[in-house]
Amino acid sequence: MQIGCTRFSCMKAVEACYWSCKFRKTCKDWHNALNESPGLDAVRQRLEEAAKKSGRVFDQQTLVLMTVKKKAA
Repeated sequence: MQIGCTRFSCMKAVEACYWSCKFRKTCKDWHNALNESPGLDAVRQRLEEAAKKSGRVFDQQTLVLMTVKKKAA
């Protein structure tokens, strides 16, 4: 499962975004993937499977959207 990354003009695996990308908390592409397609449940399931295989830590609480909307001027 991949996400189109506009910041780096490429396609990234969900696992790479979750464990490697330092911009994930404020990334519009990541948040669109959670809200729209493929969706929060699909991403969560994929990351849980990857965590079991690789032994990495996956915390479901960190999938929550963390961006703050800017105030209107």
